[in-house]
Amino acid sequence: MNNISYWTLLKTRPQYRLLWFAQVVSMLGDWFGTIASIILVNRLATSGLAISILFLARGLPYFLFGPIAGVVADRFNRKVVLVTADIMQTLVGFAFLLVIATESLLLLYLLTAVQFCLSSFFEPARAAILPNLVQGEQELLLANTLSSTTWSAMLALGAAVGGFATALFGVEMALIANALTFIVSAVLISQIQGTERPTPLSDQPSQSGYLDFIDGLKYVWQNPRIGVYALVKGLAQVGSVDAMFTLYAASVFVIGTDGAITLGILYMAFGVGAVLGPVIGNTFSDNSDRFFQRWILYGFVMLPVGWIAFSIAPTLGLAAIAIAIRAMGGSINWTYSNVQLQTHVPDNFLGRVFALDFSFFTLCYTIAVLATGFFEDFLYLSPREISLAFGIGALPVTLIWLVVMRWQQIPLTQQATAAD
Repeated sequence: MNNISYWTLLKTRPQYRLLWFAQVVSMLGDWFGTIASIILVNRLATSGLAISILFLARGLPYFLFGPIAGVVADRFNRKVVLVTADIMQTLVGFAFLLVIATESLLLLYLLTAVQFCLSSFFEPARAAILPNLVQGEQELLLANTLSSTTWSAMLALGAAVGGFATALFGVEMALIANALTFIVSAVLISQIQGTERPTPLSDQPSQSGYLDFIDGLKYVWQNPRIGVYALVKGLAQVGSVDAMFTLYAASVFVIGTDGAITLGILYMAFGVGAVLGPVIGNTFSDNSDRFFQRWILYGFVMLPVGWIAFSIAPTLGLAAIAIAIRAMGGSINWTYSNVQLQTHVPDNFLGRVFALDFSFFTLCYTIAVLATGFFEDFLYLSPREISLAFGIGALPVTLIWLVVMRWQQIPLTQQATAAD
């Protein structure tokens, strides 16, 4: 399928290369911070609901601030939005050291919520700026795949290194490393050129941010065959990987201090699977709408298979393989839904559409996290039983996408229209 390689893309598109390098550095730090936060919760609390609250604090800000973030990404210079978010996250990252000094679980939750409020402005702007840094649908597919596999590779590397390093050097080191990576990311992104403020879609005078947001909703409503791809990430979020990894590290396969090594291995396996999903899919790609619809279906099928296998795995190694299958499906859905949105949504609406995309995803993520805590603390299900429940719950999602595929018979290029 590919006439150019990932290396060629990085070599010939220097602006995208800067964004990609920033992603590499930032995501490496993210996993140090994630593992450190999980360990702090396990150290300061014993309730399954406590870890659910942590991931609620990570996910809920995207849902609450996503609509505002989308308007910001469409109204202002996206590079400035990215750099500002990075700088502010640096300050919050260092503030996490106060959690160790005070042993305050409440402070951990508060700082986590603040950090992810800032991140909710970063992600829509990053997704919206990407099409401006490459040329053509083939490069866009490669750039999205590379970004997705980079996230996955840094998950594998960052989680593995973060897990072992945290076990050896302590939580403080992981938190400091996470904060420093935001500085490096900001410096790299600040050098990107050609990212001026998006051009207004019409000659109408400037209107309020609220009306801008309503226009974004109208665009999705008037273009449902495009808008449906903004639901893919959320529909795939049956079950919280983060919460389940925490439970498995605490009570099923406890290896290393506070299960740090178990967390590293499971996140590494998830990262490897997430790399393989879209990379394998791309070898069969013809860039058609039908291809993306079909492979998103394959992604949905992998979700229940992975969860059910994870629930019955007798060893950590087999559990890692099962979660890799789950990750392949999620990564395929994430990458290919991004490509479809970036290909068919006008640049002036991309920020808002991606904000809606992330908002729905985090709403579903929040529900999955709360469900994990509810299943453990109120229904007294074991981690394996919770995983099995998620596997069964993921089955109807596959049927939903089969219905969508039948509805999506007309090519998107014939359906896309600009919102009034």
